[in-house]
Amino acid sequence: MKYFLRLVFVLMLAAGCKERELSNEQVEKKLIKTMNDYLNKNRDGKVEFTVKEVVFFPEESRYICEFRVNMKTGVLDTIGVMKANISKNFKDVERME
Repeated sequence: MKYFLRLVFVLMLAAGCKERELSNEQVEKKLIKTMNDYLNKNRDGKVEFTVKEVVFFPEESRYICEFRVNMKTGVLDTIGVMKANISKNFKDVERME
């Protein structure tokens, strides 16, 4: 009985530690937030970026993304496309173009 309770406890602990899968909506929101943070982190104050939407493809260790980004300056307001690879943990951003 003692070993059975230990086994049940270990199985419950292992099942509880499983990494939770994010839904596509959650991934999309996190990708947009990550890219927004990346673009606005090192700006000089003259340009403001706002990510409007993202199209992404998940790979084993990263997301391949294409973002529609609104760029505003004092006299210019335009929307363009930016491509980037973002790691699965949402910490590393690699711009493509």
